[in-house]
Amino acid sequence: MKDLAFLTSPDMSKAEVVTNHVVIAEYAGLNKISVRKLIDNNKQDLEELGILSFEMTKPIKGSTGGRPTKIYQLNRNQAMLLITWLDNTEPVRAFKLALVKRFNEMEKELQARKIARAVEKPKGVNLHQSISEWVHYPRHGNTWHTIIRSLLATTVTGLTKKQIQARDTDWRKEKTLLDLLNSEEMERYKMLESIAIAMIEAGSDYEPIKTAIKSKMTTKKAVTDPHQNDF
Repeated sequence: MKDLAFLTSPDMSKAEVVTNHVVIAEYAGLNKISVRKLIDNNKQDLEELGILSFEMTKPIKGSTGGRPTKIYQLNRNQAMLLITWLDNTEPVRAFKLALVKRFNEMEKELQARKIARAVEKPKGVNLHQSISEWVHYPRHGNTWHTIIRSLLATTVTGLTKKQIQARDTDWRKEKTLLDLLNSEEMERYKMLESIAIAMIEAGSDYEPIKTAIKSKMTTKKAVTDPHQNDF
């Protein structure tokens, strides 16, 4: 059921994952005009969950109908709300499950494409700038700089923040976590930093960034461990 949800634009910076009322009607075994009227009658509720967009399609050449057709496009939340207004029949339940799965797949694909595009950009943006311009920056403000840098440093060393700070034997000079990394750890740090920048530029939230950073380091250790096949 790959046609259940789709991207609104080939431009990844503008694209959204949506479905439309014709798809919902077809797979839920309903009349598409009835579904469209249901949307018309509940526009206000649906618009609270995002812009209720639509496209006008021209009649197929040679068909008897002469009027353009309005097709509503619905984001995930709008589609789920609309489905709650339908009778809870077997086809509707099966369709809802399939639609949720397809939205998940498409949203992951969209995120992956955004990250891939961000990685391709010229290396002119540093971590500090990326965090400062991050869409999630207002949630924690300047604290994000400490959070992200601590994540990178603790991941490359395998130590806690306190354990890294304990490496500092010169109490007369205040040092950052970066100052306390050795050359090998710094190389790993730079690799993970580029991933963090790409994901921040793509609009990822913190948890997906954390997961990607941790899994990248785990994968690298597994590949480079010379004793991995000793057992």
